[in-house]
Amino acid sequence: MKLGFYSKLAINNIRKNSRFFFPRICTEAGLIACFYIMLTLSMDGRMQSVKGGNYLSAFMWMGVAILALLSAVLMLYINRFLMKQRKREFGVYNVLGMEKRHVGRVLFFENLISSLLSVIAGLLAGMLLYKLCSLLICRLLQTGAVAGFYYVTPLTLIPTVAFFLALDFLIFLLNRISVAIMKPVELLQSNSAGEKEPKIKWVMLISGLVCLGTGYYLTITTESPLNALALFFVAVLLIIAGTYFLFVAGSIFVLKTLRKNKNFYYRPKNMPAVGGLLYRMKQNAVGLASISILATGVLVMISTTMSLYSGYESVLKKNYPQHLYLEAGFSGDNEEIEFLSPSDLEKIVRNAAEKNGAEIKDVEYHEYLLLAYYNSDNILYTQPEMNEADVMEVSSDIGNYFFMTEKTYSDLTGETLGLSQNEIVVCSIYNPEGLKDVTGTLTIHGREYRIKNNIYHFPISASYLASMFSCYGVVVSDENTLNEIYVSQKKVLGQFASDYTRRIAVTFADAGKAEAAGDAIENDIRASLNKLSDGRVLHYNLDSCWNAKEALLGMFGTLFFLGMLLGTVCLFATALIIYYKQISEGYEDRARFQIMEKVGMSREEVKKTIGRQVLLVFFLPLAVAGIHMAAVFPILTRMMKILMFFSVKLFVICTLITFAAFALIYVLIYIGTSRTYYQIVK
Repeated sequence: MKLGFYSKLAINNIRKNSRFFFPRICTEAGLIACFYIMLTLSMDGRMQSVKGGNYLSAFMWMGVAILALLSAVLMLYINRFLMKQRKREFGVYNVLGMEKRHVGRVLFFENLISSLLSVIAGLLAGMLLYKLCSLLICRLLQTGAVAGFYYVTPLTLIPTVAFFLALDFLIFLLNRISVAIMKPVELLQSNSAGEKEPKIKWVMLISGLVCLGTGYYLTITTESPLNALALFFVAVLLIIAGTYFLFVAGSIFVLKTLRKNKNFYYRPKNMPAVGGLLYRMKQNAVGLASISILATGVLVMISTTMSLYSGYESVLKKNYPQHLYLEAGFSGDNEEIEFLSPSDLEKIVRNAAEKNGAEIKDVEYHEYLLLAYYNSDNILYTQPEMNEADVMEVSSDIGNYFFMTEKTYSDLTGETLGLSQNEIVVCSIYNPEGLKDVTGTLTIHGREYRIKNNIYHFPISASYLASMFSCYGVVVSDENTLNEIYVSQKKVLGQFASDYTRRIAVTFADAGKAEAAGDAIENDIRASLNKLSDGRVLHYNLDSCWNAKEALLGMFGTLFFLGMLLGTVCLFATALIIYYKQISEGYEDRARFQIMEKVGMSREEVKKTIGRQVLLVFFLPLAVAGIHMAAVFPILTRMMKILMFFSVKLFVICTLITFAAFALIYVLIYIGTSRTYYQIVK
């Protein structure tokens, strides 16, 4: 036979089976478009040059890797469904005289044609949508749009085409092997296989309960944000495994238990429903579990990234209660830093602000010492003061301690503490296990201090550190006491010791005007400091809320875009699986309709019975996704603290909005795909 025959037969098969092939081509085209957009964003230097765009490349590369995995899983699932529906057709080819190598050639041309259509459509869609995506990212980053309509380069086109063609070729090889190893009789009977009543798989059932229970336990009980980050992926894998096991084995166990209940089972509505669900769950459990996992992925990705982006202003306000922070000094030959006085720093900033039309409202002076310690029974150690066994024992109690004198505290707050020698007050700024008072005594470098009382506000913002470790503020009686702690840690840590922070914190009258002139103000401050250096080495730390805003928008905005894009892919995958399941259900229920009518049930009763089964089967994953989201919510809130997000209320609101929107889309998908189902059944 000539190759033209196989290509014509392949085209004819695609046309006749358009109900199967068209969604497959559209799905791969959509995946190619998303893959191309992410890959291009990761390599487009114009996008990385905008404010906040420095995070774009890293996050998009991460998205490319995730999308590649999702694409492989989804395309293999689609292929599995197509082969299941068409094996009988291939068996007929064998009966009519075509050898398996001829069937393989038909498969090759079908795969080639659908792949080329997908690649062409996907690349065109990706190129057209790339500009829209770049505009959306610029909007999220609150920056100007990038000039130019598109960005096309072989560096993005070739890898995209190569990956998906390689994936399609792998699928063809799997199909070719599947057809080669099956006998014509098996191909003809493949659609009828698996009609025996399912048995309870006890090992899988118990494994599912253990996996799901362990995964939920980890998500609910893990307190430390760092531990949450380490255990999250373990918990996710356990929950995924538990979901698959329980859908396959747990559903059969529940249905058979209901069947044993005679009062429940032997009723006109329940008997056919339970019996039909037994076979539905056997054939569709894996697909339903996949829908549940994908739905949970959509909820997690969109709700978390939406929360981070929506809450960036509260994160900024908490970390930057003032607008600008400046610390500066000079070192000469002796390498000791001579810090500029608060009045000198204030003068420099006021001159820069006045020059650029910004009015200063308030200036504070912050002098403190920041140290990290291990806490063992209220005895603080630096790491060199502990042996390795001790470090492992108390490593979870590592904390950051802000030390300041009572005078500095009083200047910033207006409160007098009345501390005597060897007395301190402590503020528990943050603790992953919950805030609690620190009482008794605190031993630092061998010296014991009596804790006079606890205070509940510390005038230094510390949430950027508190997100990962416990954080405490400590007020000591005087400068000598603070200096003693400073000298002690210098002796222990040497070149790794901490230095005093002596900075001014500036609040502007009009934050918007100061932000607009922010770059100019900072440049003028640097120029003034360089003039004062007089040949000495300049040491300075200049930090501002507008630079932090740019960084937060870059991180959270890019994450939000990535979450929306991957969430859309997962949503599309969910819709596709539902569509193919509706087709599968339709072909199977057409035969069930006929059998039920033959045993005496009216057409209306049959329709209601199967309708209840279909509704339960297709809406069970939505309920499971909601349960999964509720279970992982605690560990997600702790992980988000690492990104400085602390608003649980906002996270709850975003999660509920995401779930409501997803449930509405899910219902619309079901209604849309159910039309195909009823067309097949009728």
